[in-house]
Amino acid sequence: MKKKYVGSTQIYFGEGISREIGRLLRRHNDPQTVLLVHSSGSWLRPLLERVIENLKENGFSRIIYYAGIGSNPHCAECDEGIRLARESKARIIVTLGAGSYIDAAKYIASEANADFYAAIPTTAGTASYINEWSVLTDDEQGKKSIITRAPDIAILDPEVLTSLSPQLSLFNAMDCFSHGLEAYFSKSCSPIAAKEALQGCRIVTENLDGVIRNGNDVGLRGKMFAADLLSGQAMMRAGLGILHCISNVISGFYPHYQHGFLCGVLLFATVEYNKEALPSKRLKKILPLSEKIMDIFYRHFNDDAPIVINKKDLILKKKDLPGIIHLAVNNVNAVTNPRPVTAEIVEHMINNTFLVE
Repeated sequence: MKKKYVGSTQIYFGEGISREIGRLLRRHNDPQTVLLVHSSGSWLRPLLERVIENLKENGFSRIIYYAGIGSNPHCAECDEGIRLARESKARIIVTLGAGSYIDAAKYIASEANADFYAAIPTTAGTASYINEWSVLTDDEQGKKSIITRAPDIAILDPEVLTSLSPQLSLFNAMDCFSHGLEAYFSKSCSPIAAKEALQGCRIVTENLDGVIRNGNDVGLRGKMFAADLLSGQAMMRAGLGILHCISNVISGFYPHYQHGFLCGVLLFATVEYNKEALPSKRLKKILPLSEKIMDIFYRHFNDDAPIVINKKDLILKKKDLPGIIHLAVNNVNAVTNPRPVTAEIVEHMINNTFLVE
């Protein structure tokens, strides 16, 4: 059953709903030029073709394509997208891709002053389709979070997630869980945010094993989108914390380190540092879930596991440590961490999580 949820971003949720992108756009816009920002790869081709076909069927016949965004979007890549939008007079931006592509398109839509922006996420974990933050890489400042604009609509189609590999499914789930965990620990956490965060984390732990075993189960994929929405909403209400201070900065120094992987390896140290700041009644609710998700995650560090995690991704260069620590301490997410984010604790967490050489 297809459903619509209304907030700052209208969420359309249902199996196969990405095939209705043109019809949904017509609810809000007359046919005009569309800039389609999409990720690349053969896995995306069938979905991309369906989206293009439906756009054209509904009168959006002039489509400008832009696939120049990387997995860690750079400001220069976004600038090219802004140029294309302005030169083509595209007033509608549509994104088809993971959270990084949605972040880039948010910035493009904001700077090009687009009339409308629609996102079709191809992963469940970032919740970037419901917030106005973009995480981009700059030559001088490295990875930074900037305020852009939230999508006007987001189309969550569980069918789209069936193309994800078991490894990406695991990493996306760790990202999703870490949003819920940090929102739950946040010193700005309200009762509503706590409820959303806890439920999002619970859904992840209950369904992740099934998703890894059978990625084609659309029902399970839909549950992961539900978890992403809940944890994402909690994150928006309560903020994040030290885990994202460190993980966001490290991926700026090491772009090939997947964000969800970093969330996974930093989870234990985050809980250990912050748990004394949480009342025991609330701690008892989140600890069993964090223990379960870490058990699932670390199972895949075994050489005979279905997903083999590359242990080389645990290596950081000693020369990068001062820069990482400085940026992590000054990261925006430090404001809502329940305990102080100091240089000493950041260094301690890094040394106890990574191999620094």
